[in-house]
Amino acid sequence: MRVHNLILVVLISCFLIFHNIENKNNLIYEYSRDNFVIKNGFLFLNKKKYSGKLNRYDSVNLTYTITKYCRGKKNGKEIVKYENNTVAEERFYTKGVKTGIHRGWWRNGLQKFEYHFNASGIYNGKVKEWYFNGQKASIFNFVNGKEDGCQRSWGFNGEIKANYSVKDGQRYGMIGRKECYTRNKINE
Repeated sequence: MRVHNLILVVLISCFLIFHNIENKNNLIYEYSRDNFVIKNGFLFLNKKKYSGKLNRYDSVNLTYTITKYCRGKKNGKEIVKYENNTVAEERFYTKGVKTGIHRGWWRNGLQKFEYHFNASGIYNGKVKEWYFNGQKASIFNFVNGKEDGCQRSWGFNGEIKANYSVKDGQRYGMIGRKECYTRNKINE
């Protein structure tokens, strides 16, 4: 019994030591091309796979992103904020794979998107998008990365662009809006 307890204590100690080494860096580093390199899908700092938080400013969209990394891969919650500190996006990653529910908001506070991912990083559930005026842009349904059930998309003014259903991989309904006639330039 003592041997089992000793082995258990050693295993737990090794785990805690390893965990602390991986997460020892609670500082938030500013992204710089001079310090950070992305290679083969991994983020490196000083030639080592980066673990910690990274702050990245986007001068085009005027946002900043705080992303957690573990051994060079995104891992945990990623937050994108506008310069006024309101949340623009919230995403989740597990070992570099998109997981959970990802949400985004326009600068005016209205919702921009909501995506559902399974543990493999594949769409699973509803995928919704909105225009900046609050009008729905699309609602699609997925099961393990494949369209399933009712699928709809709308134009900016609310006109229906697509309205179809997917059953057993087959699409039924209006896939996209096209003119039903050809204009005759001579008679215009």
